[in-house]
Amino acid sequence: MSRESACDDAMEVLVRQVQQRGPGWMEAFGQLVRHHEGWVRGFLRSRIRDWAAADDLAQDVFVTAFKRVKAYRGESSFEGWLRGIAVNHLRNFVRKRREQCIGGSEELQVLIDRGTEAFLGDAEESDALEALHKCLARIDGPSRELLTERYVSGKTVREISAASGRGYSALTMQLHRLRDALAACVARKLEVPEA
Repeated sequence: MSRESACDDAMEVLVRQVQQRGPGWMEAFGQLVRHHEGWVRGFLRSRIRDWAAADDLAQDVFVTAFKRVKAYRGESSFEGWLRGIAVNHLRNFVRKRREQCIGGSEELQVLIDRGTEAFLGDAEESDALEALHKCLARIDGPSRELLTERYVSGKTVREISAASGRGYSALTMQLHRLRDALAACVARKLEVPEA
């Protein structure tokens, strides 16, 4: 059994515990939140300019998940189910505030948008999002740390620069290269082999 499928199985056990309101169910829900909050926050922060609002939306996602967890049937992954809730909250936010969605790279944003729409259409992980996840998994070391600090922890490039002692321009350029490399990687993974 792969590490990823073992993690998925562990998440499903926690979900069932929360659904059944068994002993320790509140702690189980807390574990689910801790496991998923980073990518939920990162997903929302990558889409709207106001990071405080994105953090509030992330909290709303988990409140909705808490209220509707009994409706989760396991037809898709719990992560996919949460992503659907996040997308719905994001759509409502954009509709109410007429917020302009943003992305680090136009090509990457198009892939994410296409992946989100595909996900919403069939309620499963889209090929584009799965490809992006695989491409991100291949990045490690300082590049991975930089992406995590910027897009998961939400630090500004100036904050990262001050903490690391690296130049602002160098970090900006590295982030630009990483976004371009991710966009190219996703595009390669989505290419359909000729018959």
